[in-house]
Amino acid sequence: MPDGETAIQPGARGRASCYKGATMDCPKCGHKQDDALQCAACGVYFDKLRQQRELKQLHARDLAREAPRSSGVGLGALVLTALASAALVFWYMHGGGGRTMTTPAAPAAPLAPGVAPPSETPVTPTADAAGAPAAQPGLAGQLARAAPARNAIESARNATVQIKTGWGSGSGFIIDARCHVVTNRHVVDTNGARVAQDFLGNSGVQQRLNATEQQLRVDLARSIQVRRALVGHPGTNLQIVDLDSHIAQVQALLADLPGRVRGDISEKVAKSGRSGFVVKLVDGTQFDSLHAQLADGRDLAVFQLPAENCPHIPAGDSIGLIQGERLYTVGSPQGLAYTVTSGIFSGNRGNGGQRLLQTDAPINQGNSGGPLITEAGQVVGINTMVMNGAQGIGFAIPIEAVFEEFPELR
Repeated sequence: MPDGETAIQPGARGRASCYKGATMDCPKCGHKQDDALQCAACGVYFDKLRQQRELKQLHARDLAREAPRSSGVGLGALVLTALASAALVFWYMHGGGGRTMTTPAAPAAPLAPGVAPPSETPVTPTADAAGAPAAQPGLAGQLARAAPARNAIESARNATVQIKTGWGSGSGFIIDARCHVVTNRHVVDTNGARVAQDFLGNSGVQQRLNATEQQLRVDLARSIQVRRALVGHPGTNLQIVDLDSHIAQVQALLADLPGRVRGDISEKVAKSGRSGFVVKLVDGTQFDSLHAQLADGRDLAVFQLPAENCPHIPAGDSIGLIQGERLYTVGSPQGLAYTVTSGIFSGNRGNGGQRLLQTDAPINQGNSGGPLITEAGQVVGINTMVMNGAQGIGFAIPIEAVFEEFPELR
């Protein structure tokens, strides 16, 4: 720089042209000149360019303040949406919705005048020498005294049980005095891969996954935008590193979102399955750490309570059902314990060569595995599914299938 000349830094305030002999470099194209108002080479006005750059810096600082939320908490929330919410949908579909705080607790079954309220003390069966849970004599008698039945439907209610696993809930019913309980396989299935596959095949779950994927893509686009705005500004290196990590993780999640959900559910089911499931009777008696025998060809399972002389539902004849005949369901839809609903027999339907009973009796979340019974209190089916996108169309497995799958119950 020649003696007597003063260098003007880009963006400096004031009229540089008032200094005789001053030179400066254009901050846009680098052209050297004396005029500090406008570049003679590219034509840019220096004050206007400075204002634009200051506004950009302010915007970058605002984005930088938001960056930690996107790179830290944001990822955790989105992963929770992608994985945990999917598991919650599964839990809700199998009756867990009633456990949320927004659903009022269902009242206990009505007691006869003068009968003391039932005890809520859980019963943890002890094992006998063979390793099987030891029977608890007298429990069935306690149940009969705590919730006396006044008709055939209440007798069936007393033989219906609530089933809670680590990943969902459903219903079941006692089929004989030896305390064997029948339910759906999907209620107590501990095969994580099979449970996850059934779960991901549900249309409602697919909609939730699609919404989650869209949310992730929006987050990814915003994170990339924030990163671009931060590049070249001092003090933003840590935010950029965090954003790079966040962007990579979201991209990996988007690459196989169903696979991540499938793995999460499989792990959860397998872990919970090792500890068994819990069964609760209408009087509050509870049995822990139970395991079931699963049918291979149908959505059926059976297990035995460690008790004696249980109240049970006698088996009826599903083949003799007449269209329009009144039918009832017992279960815990949405967590509303021991709810009784009614409808009619709509007809027989085929499903892969297997017969199903169609009914308009409500079958909601928590009814799975519960009994479909006649007015005489005989069980003719095991509630198993509803038709997606339709109301008043439910299906039950004929009771005869239970004895085909588990001949020891005959």
